[in-house]
Amino acid sequence: MIVPHVRIVPSSALARWDVKHVLGTKWLQPPNRQRKIGQVLRRRRDVAPKKVRLGTIHFDGSLSLRAESSELKGTTYLASPGNVVFSKIDVRNGAITVVPEGMPKIGFSAEYPIYEVVDTETLLPEFVALVCRTSVFKAQVQALAVGHSGRKRVSPEEFEELYIPVLPAADQRKIVANHRDRLAEAREFDRSAKERVRAGIDEITEALALESPDMHPIKGAFIAPSHALDQWSIFAGTAGALGISLDLQSKFKVRHLGDPSLASIGHGIQKSPRNRPDRNSRPYLRVKNVQDGFLDLSEIKYIDVPESRLSQYQLEPGDVLLCEGNSAELVGRPAIWSGEIEGCVHQNHVMRIRCNRDELLPEYLLAFMQTRASRGHFRRRAKKTTNLATINSADVKELQVPVPPLPEQRRIARIWGKAQADGAELRKKAHAALKAAYSDSETAIVGG
Repeated sequence: MIVPHVRIVPSSALARWDVKHVLGTKWLQPPNRQRKIGQVLRRRRDVAPKKVRLGTIHFDGSLSLRAESSELKGTTYLASPGNVVFSKIDVRNGAITVVPEGMPKIGFSAEYPIYEVVDTETLLPEFVALVCRTSVFKAQVQALAVGHSGRKRVSPEEFEELYIPVLPAADQRKIVANHRDRLAEAREFDRSAKERVRAGIDEITEALALESPDMHPIKGAFIAPSHALDQWSIFAGTAGALGISLDLQSKFKVRHLGDPSLASIGHGIQKSPRNRPDRNSRPYLRVKNVQDGFLDLSEIKYIDVPESRLSQYQLEPGDVLLCEGNSAELVGRPAIWSGEIEGCVHQNHVMRIRCNRDELLPEYLLAFMQTRASRGHFRRRAKKTTNLATINSADVKELQVPVPPLPEQRRIARIWGKAQADGAELRKKAHAALKAAYSDSETAIVGG
């Protein structure tokens, strides 16, 4: 049963009124522990010198530096470590941060108001950063931004009218220290996860006795004629000049993945207005669904595929999937389909490798494709633009794959399966520690 809420709002306040603001979450700390932001933070307007590195604030509250060549047309203002900086437009989305200690002074435009803590003995900048990440603070900023008809920006004057808890200094230090410990715990779990995965890849590499130029840096110099630059590859050219073979070496027979007796490689269906979900709607995988070694099936979209074409695009358990385009580091990232969704097809930007299981096990192929030899092949073959590296079916077909006897393939697949499972468990613990870091601090800050 929904209990109706009745609020009396004076007509003079209607211009600023918003349901979220009236019924939104509130600080549960006693009034004597709450202060207006304008009372505890002081705005700074220090004009930055011409040559200063510019900063960007992300929605998760993190701060990064822009490229050194980045410039602003208007006045640039200087922020120092410990200063609070927010985006007038995106503060409601979480774009507010405290410049961390150790970071150099950075520049922002007038769209990013800058504040300093008035008294760092009674209010720690790190504590302010945690306050800014709480759901109560975000809700108040969101209500403030939405509550103005036709306005999207949060002005410094409006920001300064918000209240935040100011707890005793000893409590602040305790909350900040606990948060740091939890974050350190999360980082350690994450580091252990990466280390466990690397150890699994090293074990696979050793089991196959892999040797490839991708596994060892090629150093040297050579001269290339200008008329050949359109066909020139730094990697291949250097290797050729030094007499290094690009062939993969293994103690097992090496074959190309495009060998028809080994596997078949196919593209999915191309999305167009003609195949919007209709009478023959089918779930389909997009690039977003294929992650590095696993599938993200949290959001599945649909596409129209007639019954007559379904067999061409429908996935089968054991199909290995590759994204056509990705970052240079992740191009050629593989995942395996296990039949999670009945009747699922795949988009044309997701390639499908279907193994002949009498010769090549898909679980083994997935394991081999984690190695530097495989990743290096796709990095070298990828066509690169500013933010994207792409491969095609020819690049996949020309991947050199060691083909051990099936029992050895099963053993190697188990190595990767165990490493992947261990890594996933450690990442789960890292996520739990990270979540606890913020939930613990929120509970202590909000009060109640």
